[in-house]
Amino acid sequence: MTIELKEISSADFELVRSGLLEIKNNPTPYDVSASKKAVVFAEQNFEGYLDFLNSLKSSEQPQGRVPSTLLWLFDEKNFVGIFDIRHFLNEHLRQTGGHIAYQIVPSYRGQGYALKGLELALKWCAQNLHLNEALLFCHAENYASDRVLQKALARFGGQRVPDKILDGHIERGVWLNTRF
Repeated sequence: MTIELKEISSADFELVRSGLLEIKNNPTPYDVSASKKAVVFAEQNFEGYLDFLNSLKSSEQPQGRVPSTLLWLFDEKNFVGIFDIRHFLNEHLRQTGGHIAYQIVPSYRGQGYALKGLELALKWCAQNLHLNEALLFCHAENYASDRVLQKALARFGGQRVPDKILDGHIERGVWLNTRF
């Protein structure tokens, strides 16, 4: 089994298409905005979508946004998830959002891919962004993501952030070590 986290190219369209449709057809309240955009945009104009992804890495972003890189998790040739990595934090991302947001394709949930993908994303942050730690958040009622953050904290080390109420939800956060 070869699990990798990578940027995609036009050659990957057929590999990600069915997973994107599965995300689209099985929405949850916790879907990552990057995957919602991917589903719509990629279906209409995949090359344009790839250009859009490249533009997100630019240091010149609209006010309130930070540069980010969208990485795609594959197990062999199977697309299993998306990891949106913000290159640094602004004040908003320090309160909610953090460095990394992710979504696993519904048929691959509950199989350990979120934790494995998070491990690869943390290593990517260390190697490419030179971060020693990365901040992640989830809604406390998103039990699957909450369990992933707890397991990640135990496995990679770091520190919990005090829970806070945001838009009527309990927001749970952790700083995770990127060098482990």
